[in-house]
Amino acid sequence: MPSTSARSPSASARAEERATPPTRVVAVLAVRNERPYLGGCLAHLVDNEIDFFVVDNASTDSSLDLLRQPRFREHLVGYRSLPFTGAFDWEGLMQAREAAAHEVDADWVVFVSADEIMHSYRGGETLRAGIERVDGEGYDVIDFNEFVFLPIERDYVVDHPGPQPLRHYYFFEPYRPRLMRARRRSLRVSHVAQGGHVLSGEPFRLCPATFALRHYMFRDQAHAYRKYADRVFREEEVDRGWHGNRVGQTVASFTFPSAAELDCLAAPDDRALSCARPRQTHYWQRS
Repeated sequence: MPSTSARSPSASARAEERATPPTRVVAVLAVRNERPYLGGCLAHLVDNEIDFFVVDNASTDSSLDLLRQPRFREHLVGYRSLPFTGAFDWEGLMQAREAAAHEVDADWVVFVSADEIMHSYRGGETLRAGIERVDGEGYDVIDFNEFVFLPIERDYVVDHPGPQPLRHYYFFEPYRPRLMRARRRSLRVSHVAQGGHVLSGEPFRLCPATFALRHYMFRDQAHAYRKYADRVFREEEVDRGWHGNRVGQTVASFTFPSAAELDCLAAPDDRALSCARPRQTHYWQRS
């Protein structure tokens, strides 16, 4: 029988392992009146060993009250208030997120919206552990696949513990790579010029394996009808071609497709998300 010592790491290896701190990951969020989504998003980050910095665009709902709750307050590493100008200023929000990313004490930063949940495809692996794995492989940036979940059979559940009980989705991929949302904080790059999608700046090593981003764009059918109908977009951004798939749509076009037109998970926490049927346009842009 082989000796136990032959299979065990050396004392020096164990000491080195103990001396190596875990990779610290901080998420940066820009929010405005996102309380229905924010509780679930922050709870997911906490469960995945990730702290967060919040840029608040003058919210008038109870979002700030949520941040004061003890379970979230201890993970809030930074906060900044950004005035609201009366229009959705995506460029200003992105610039504020970039500034926050340079302030935080972290190895990696992740840009996430309140209506999004991120994870790797490996069962049981936390987001921080997945990023640490990629870090150890020598890569600098992680690209995410976007899966748009729709509340077909039931509505989005505010503050639901664990994964949302929504199973129907479609894979949205007009081009690839598209959502470079996680990166080493030390990189001299920015996602502002590319509308928050692709990074530009110094060269970097993009991980060939993607992670998943679940986008809970609408909480129910009524929310889908009013979300973009009520939103005022900054004219300069519309002139650049930004928000083109949201501006000028009829309210009726946001009627949800049938369940048969979508992919469906066996269970809400299933990570076997399918990329077999990529869509280049959102469902409301169908002819």
